[in-house]
Amino acid sequence: MHAALLLAREGHTIEIFEKEPKPGGMLQYYLPKFRFPRKGIEKKAEQLEELGIKINYNVRIGKDRPLDGIVGEFDAVVLAPGEWNARKLGLKGEELENVSYWIDFLRDYNEDKITSLKEKKVVVVGGGDTAIDCARVAIRLGADTTLAYRKRKEDMPAMEAEIKAAEEDDIEFLFNASPLEILGSEKVEKMVFEETIVKESGMEKTGKNIEVRADLVLIAIGQIPDESILENSPYKNFDELPEKVFLAGDLVNEKKLIVTAIVSATEAVGKIKGLLSQ
Repeated sequence: MHAALLLAREGHTIEIFEKEPKPGGMLQYYLPKFRFPRKGIEKKAEQLEELGIKINYNVRIGKDRPLDGIVGEFDAVVLAPGEWNARKLGLKGEELENVSYWIDFLRDYNEDKITSLKEKKVVVVGGGDTAIDCARVAIRLGADTTLAYRKRKEDMPAMEAEIKAAEEDDIEFLFNASPLEILGSEKVEKMVFEETIVKESGMEKTGKNIEVRADLVLIAIGQIPDESILENSPYKNFDELPEKVFLAGDLVNEKKLIVTAIVSATEAVGKIKGLLSQ
């Protein structure tokens, strides 16, 4: 959206292809609604349309329209599909009922599909901002919430302000706990961790197990690209894209932040201006 705004101001004709029925990507569907009001996204979309930008909603590039067709139709393309797949733990018991991933849980919450977790015990696995988001949502829904991280508090990749907010929400932290397995007959019953020690040489496992009762386990250990956008095209990966395609957003940003997404969009636009001036 930011790239489209900058390019439209340069006088270019712009189209946006959005796979969802609403604009905004991660901000719209995954950032907890108590943290980020959606009115700003709607205002931005209206601003784009006022500039003559056409936004095509409910169009999945790869499924509905091949990416190479888009590439052939336009002089330049900004590709910002995000990373909409959750990374898995790969542990025994991960397939049990009531083991969920951040991408499903946060979207269901934002769409009011989950309204209460009262009297439930929720264990969130992860140490980043997304894990914090899951924990803060769970406790707001009435759950007894524990956030487990494999290293120390000072090693958490989450921003300090987010960690402080979680502490103020009375979320229980379990540090130095590496996920080992998830137990239960059909539904999850408990999460088993192995105690760790963090040294200068790295993290070591002690062999001592920690069991935590759980009615719901939320896995939030990272995200990976959604490569379905490449389906039905000759491109096997994002490294094979033509020179007229420029990547932006979480796909290229190590830190998955709004500011880094905007910076990457600005950089992509700068490269497009250079391309079109040749």
